[in-house]
Amino acid sequence: MNYTTQKLPKSQIEIKVTTPFIELEPFIKKAAILISEETDIEGFRRGKAPYEVVKNRFGEMAIYERAAELAVRKTYPEVIAGIKNQESKIKDDFTPIGQPEVAVTKLAPGNDLEYKIKLAYLPEIKLPDYKKIAKAVFVGKKPQEVLEEEISKTVDWIRESRSPLVTVARPAKKGDWVEIDFELRIGGVKIAGGDSRRHPLTLGQGKLLPGLEDELSGMSAGEEKKFNLSVPDEWRDKNLAGKMLEVKVKMNLVQEKQIPELTDEFAKNLGDFSSVEALRTNVKEGLGQEKAAKEKQRTRGEIAERIAQNAKMDMPEILIAEENKKMLAEIKTSIESMGMKWADYLLHLKKSEEEMIKGWREDAERRVKQALCLGEIARLEKIEPGEEEIKTRVNQYLAQFKMTEGTEKEIDAESLREYTKGVLRNEKVFEFLESK
Repeated sequence: MNYTTQKLPKSQIEIKVTTPFIELEPFIKKAAILISEETDIEGFRRGKAPYEVVKNRFGEMAIYERAAELAVRKTYPEVIAGIKNQESKIKDDFTPIGQPEVAVTKLAPGNDLEYKIKLAYLPEIKLPDYKKIAKAVFVGKKPQEVLEEEISKTVDWIRESRSPLVTVARPAKKGDWVEIDFELRIGGVKIAGGDSRRHPLTLGQGKLLPGLEDELSGMSAGEEKKFNLSVPDEWRDKNLAGKMLEVKVKMNLVQEKQIPELTDEFAKNLGDFSSVEALRTNVKEGLGQEKAAKEKQRTRGEIAERIAQNAKMDMPEILIAEENKKMLAEIKTSIESMGMKWADYLLHLKKSEEEMIKGWREDAERRVKQALCLGEIARLEKIEPGEEEIKTRVNQYLAQFKMTEGTEKEIDAESLREYTKGVLRNEKVFEFLESK
């Protein structure tokens, strides 16, 4: 077997492979046996029919085509290993990515087998002075300060979250917790799923049809009301969008929050706080840690962005396509977690998946470039997480999944390990840059 390589744009390579007929012969014999094992041939047990019988029954080219498949499967890994081991003009640490395109270019009885492989590989990356870039970013790092008004706002949120609900004998207003019965009709006909009893909501949160909460405000417990409501054309439920609804509603209950006073006793009831001042100190520390984490994330993002902007590489299209798939999966998960259907979301945007992906290209390319740069820094600086670190973090991820019987089978252990390894490696790269 011998082969030649030719470098193509976008970090791709074309490999032309020739397998001499003498090396192809064993695969021809094996192919005939495999074909005979898969079909009943009169007079012979499966796998026992002579070559000539198989050839007459299925045609010689059918055997050769099967033999070519076997030969390519056997020789492809040897070709890749050869490129990796030789002093390649492509890249010293040649690493194929994605699925190769294989095409047989010559296949005939008594002749050598010739085929072509086209594949992408991790590009050669020319990095800028990444240590200098990191240092420049840290010089411009923003000082973090927790303002008194931020502390007060958080403490007020804590008070509100601990507020008991009390039934009131007055008209409902914004901020009240209410329970209602409602029924929706179009043209006098009740719509499917258009009614509910003792439906709870907080007025002012905007979770119902636009305008409905305005009608509920001012109603008292026991009061009933009928009115028409025009549904916006862009409403997420396309069965209702643009329609005129006939609404019948009854207010069952109105409750308001009784916000507790901010006293030392209130602080003590929250936990290990001796006073209001101790509570405020704890809140200040928590806000400080949150701000520090956000600033750390911002700084690391800026470092990665600046390094990627100044790096040079021939970006493989396959990596951009894979990143687009990840981005699509991320937004799908996000939309569905909010209770929306993906198809409805696309209708709302008036876009197809293909159009969305096309619009993400620049962002996908930026993300891939940053990831490749971080990986190259790790390679140059010999930064790798240890096996115990990887194992510990994997277990932390699994614990977060709240494993139930059957869930564990859905997790690809090797993919999770590789993902975890990548996350830890990137963390270590940033820690390395932060230390310079």
